[in-house]
Amino acid sequence: MQAAARAIGEGAFIRRLSDPRAAPGAVLPPLPQDSEFAHRSADRQDIFLRSAVDNGISAVFGRFRLGRPVTVHLHPGPQLLLTFFMAGDITGETIGRHPGSLGFRTGHAHLRAPNARGGFNVHLPAGPATFLQIRMAPAALARLVRDLAIDLDGRGMALLEAHDGRVLANTPWSGRERSILEGFQPWDTSERMMLSALSGRGGELVCAFLKRSAAAGVGSLRTDGADVAFRNLLEGHADRAVPTRLKAIEATTGYARSTLWRASKARHGEAPARIMRRERLDRALAELRSTERTVIAIALDAGWACPSKFARAFRDHFGCSPSAARRGGLR
Repeated sequence: MQAAARAIGEGAFIRRLSDPRAAPGAVLPPLPQDSEFAHRSADRQDIFLRSAVDNGISAVFGRFRLGRPVTVHLHPGPQLLLTFFMAGDITGETIGRHPGSLGFRTGHAHLRAPNARGGFNVHLPAGPATFLQIRMAPAALARLVRDLAIDLDGRGMALLEAHDGRVLANTPWSGRERSILEGFQPWDTSERMMLSALSGRGGELVCAFLKRSAAAGVGSLRTDGADVAFRNLLEGHADRAVPTRLKAIEATTGYARSTLWRASKARHGEAPARIMRRERLDRALAELRSTERTVIAIALDAGWACPSKFARAFRDHFGCSPSAARRGGLR
């Protein structure tokens, strides 16, 4: 079809991804985001679609079953990514100056800022996976916020202007979002109808997400000061150890532990202690890969006085030992 012809490169990428003989690593080629693309396997089980929603906003849908795990590198880019994970244990991390887990979760809407320098790694598991993603240029999102008469305070607007790949929202689907996603089943229609349906559903989703985010307060784009202070403090520890206790965060930010806990659970779906633990482990992994420091020294800096407890926590989180990760055992 003509739409596919305008996306040369993506078609080859999807065919490669679907090939059981493909290498476990893949790089998605940079492509014009306003082009349309449709791929459907002969048995109609694997589907990949991209369609324009508005000027500067596009929607991508993928449903596939992989014979083995694949890691896809997404190039750095200027777009915000709003992803709805429908099936599959998909994981990923930010690449660059502040590497860290993206915290993907099935049944959650995940909004992350552009990562203009490093891009992202996304790990697709063997077996089925399904997602619907909205890609938005910051100017297009600002226009949409204005058109929908959504009132974002200064902190919310500052978050939308971030370019470091940070997670801006990671919240369970609303009832409206779930209804839109469950109603999108373009399996047996023509390619043109699939693209048209994706464009319409994508527009509905982004509007539903923005409206409920602005109305929700804590845990939304209009985030409260406790969560902003918590995240800013963690990001400000790039050159020193992440705090190991919430009491230290409480003392530094001036917010009570109960307030920090509620803000973090509402916005990220996780308690602050879990986020801090993951940040410490992600920082330790970066140290293992980029320095020759001993595992014991890295464990101490990460907040584990006992190396065996650090090794156990590291294995539980990454699936391999610190030594194996240093040797390249973690992909």
